[in-house]
Amino acid sequence: MTTGALYGHFDSKAALFEELFQLYGNKITSALDAGTSLEAQLVQWIEVSREYCGVLRASAGILQRRPDHAAARRRLREACAGLMAWHLRGPLTQRDARLVARILIDVLDQYTLMESMDRTERRDAVDVAAALHGMVLEGVYA
Repeated sequence: MTTGALYGHFDSKAALFEELFQLYGNKITSALDAGTSLEAQLVQWIEVSREYCGVLRASAGILQRRPDHAAARRRLREACAGLMAWHLRGPLTQRDARLVARILIDVLDQYTLMESMDRTERRDAVDVAAALHGMVLEGVYA
């Protein structure tokens, strides 16, 4: 894509990024909504985040400089926490389920960001999800 084509569709790089972040947000919430279990949601999070790894890296850099983007990330985090908390309500109260879901999202966010920057080894999404699922139901958060 040429610079002219980019600016023919978007006013700025920030506008392009906002559109990409919106697409990522839509895809991650759709994937979580379709997840039939917490473990399935964890796998979906990792797979979608891998697909949008460039957006995640840009988001981490922009977040420090743009309050509007930080607010968009917080809204997405809350929407995703609500979708994940649904699968945690059996062993946890609604309030605790939401808190654990936020913690899981933060861990997944950090893991996928580090992975996209080659700061950690890329592992099978199912294995990572199983480890996190075990931590939640049998370990740290239990």
